[in-house]
Amino acid sequence: MSRFKIKRYYMDRPGDSPWVRLKHRLTRRPTPGFPRTIQIQTLTGCNADCVFCSYGETVQGQPKGKMSDDLFRAIIDEAAGHDVRRVSPYLMNEPLLDRTLFEKIRYINRRMPRTKVVVTTNGHFLTAGVAEAMIELGPGLHEVYVSVQGIDRGAYARTMRGNVELDRTIANIEGFLAAQRRRGAGRPRLWVTMVDTGWIDARAAVAWWRARGVDAKYTFLENLGGNVAADDLARSPLRPYTTCARLFKQAYILFNGDMVLCCADWSRKQVLGNVAGRGVAPVWNGPVAREIRGLYLDGRFSDLRLCGSCRVGDLREVVLNRRGRAVIAEPAV
Repeated sequence: MSRFKIKRYYMDRPGDSPWVRLKHRLTRRPTPGFPRTIQIQTLTGCNADCVFCSYGETVQGQPKGKMSDDLFRAIIDEAAGHDVRRVSPYLMNEPLLDRTLFEKIRYINRRMPRTKVVVTTNGHFLTAGVAEAMIELGPGLHEVYVSVQGIDRGAYARTMRGNVELDRTIANIEGFLAAQRRRGAGRPRLWVTMVDTGWIDARAAVAWWRARGVDAKYTFLENLGGNVAADDLARSPLRPYTTCARLFKQAYILFNGDMVLCCADWSRKQVLGNVAGRGVAPVWNGPVAREIRGLYLDGRFSDLRLCGSCRVGDLREVVLNRRGRAVIAEPAV
């Protein structure tokens, strides 16, 4: 991901001269009229409590529930009429806790056959039966990211906390890949991923997985808009995150229909609106969202309650996947 990607976005605004509009359209990407990527919280809850995540600190004060089937289908039905590149049926939760997850993925596949479906899990519930169900989906589930924070048991336990165990997660991953090989299945592609903190040796962990034929990479650390004391976790000082593209192309929808600004907005500091009975497009293009994007493009970060506090780690790291291809570290999503 280029650190200057944000400069290739623009949003037409009243008062722009014809020359400014033309220049923008020749040199930047337009903010799409419908999100290119959608993350959906099908239910709340997680069995882990990672130190770089706000779940443990916010769970007691957050609304809890499961998205209704009607709302989920309405979101997907609307998205089916637009150029959506990816749908991720998880957000601020552990997706494998949802027993209807694979039914939801099949619905996405029916309505949006060209759209990638991606799931990120901590791997605790990636049992043999779940692995077989995932493999049955084939290309309908494009990628599975398994969050495994390092390969040292002590560092893993200290970092991920909650009801997760390193040995169990490793066994689940190996079982998944063995089942894929037996069936000759190419999808979903499994990645082991981790956040680069000073508490684990991410580089050694990536090499360890690669030696076992597993794609692996690490993502940079962020403080989630000030929601996490990430300075205590960082290898080096964090810097302001002023090149983010999330608010220009990605929508984040909670179980009750609230669209929040970002996947980092655990405390719901910035709700753009509610899509239930209204639709995704009106909220995405609504006055709240447009005002925030305008402030961001103008560099007025101090006026943004979440973005103004966002800090991230170094973007310059590159890792290799099992095929020896370079993979640039990107933010966890």
